[in-house]
Amino acid sequence: MDSSQIRREWLPIAAIAFLAANLLHGADHLRQGVDGVDVAVKVGGAMLTVAAVVVFRKRTDPIAPLLATIVGFTAAILVAASHIAPHWSLLSDSYVDDVHPDALSWAVMLLEVVAASLLGVLGALALRTQVALTEVHQ
Repeated sequence: MDSSQIRREWLPIAAIAFLAANLLHGADHLRQGVDGVDVAVKVGGAMLTVAAVVVFRKRTDPIAPLLATIVGFTAAILVAASHIAPHWSLLSDSYVDDVHPDALSWAVMLLEVVAASLLGVLGALALRTQVALTEVHQ
């Protein structure tokens, strides 16, 4: 699979999947009730949604692999750190210590982590291939 195939076929699918998972996660927070969620967590979630929209909008752009890599891995780390890790900071909304949500909330949150990770991996693969092809043509 070459860079153009990843960028053309797989990055758009991964961008759509990440945006959908992010929106589902946000909707699940509304379902749970956002009264107990710190403002920093709300702002962080909103920033991830904006980043998901940007990646979706730029999914066929030459910069898509770099955006997908940065946004995908960053989102996966931040969502996992916020929800899976024990309470550690103002950015925590720990499902382990603080919230104790139901199985649906866990599933939706983990779906976002997986979708973000996939976006990051596909972005990195496309970026690596793109750089290798550029070096060959120089």
